[in-house]
Formats: sequence, structure tokens, C-alpha cells
Amino acid sequence: MQDKGALLTVAIPLVAFKIWFAILLLMYAPTRDTVVWIAATHWTLIVVFGFMIAAAIPLIRLVRGRAKRQRLVRSEFMLEPSETQCSALWETVSRLEGGD
Repeated sequence: MQDKGALLTVAIPLVAFKIWFAILLLMYAPTRDTVVWIAATHWTLIVVFGFMIAAAIPLIRLVRGRAKRQRLVRSEFMLEPSETQCSALWETVSRLEGGD
């Protein structure tokens, strides 16, 4: 687990810098040559993002499936709430409040 934290500590700033650099280049030189140069130098980032999206799809389906399973388990074992929790208590409170 410590290795993953160290990897993310290095990888996230590098990816953020690459994206920021590409945005700056497109802002200051919005030509076709700039876009080609960015695509040529950042193609690995595009491939990595593609793999990350492809890996996230089964993870999202897994999370949705687990949530659905939890809802089904809860609905199976939940009892319908009764209209009055305790009729004797309800009558006492109603009488004290001057209601029914």
C-alpha cells in the first residue's frame, strides 16, 4: 500500500503538469502544428487514460451491483413500519395534547 501512495505522489503532479502544459501551448499558439505536436508528445497520456477508463467500467458495474444487492437485502428484511409505534403511548400523548 505504501508503494501505491508513493506512485501516486509522483504520477499525479506529472500528469497534471503535462495537461497544464498542453493547455498553455494551445492558448498561446492555437495552430494545427501545435495540436499535432501535443498529440505526438502526449500520446502516452492518451493511451494511459484509455486504459484507466477501460479499467473503470467493470469497477463501476461492480459498485452498482453491490449497491443493488444491498438495496435488495434491505428490502427483503425490512418490515413495513406500523402506523403507530405504541398505541398506548400514542393515546396518552394525544390525550395530553388535547387531540383525538
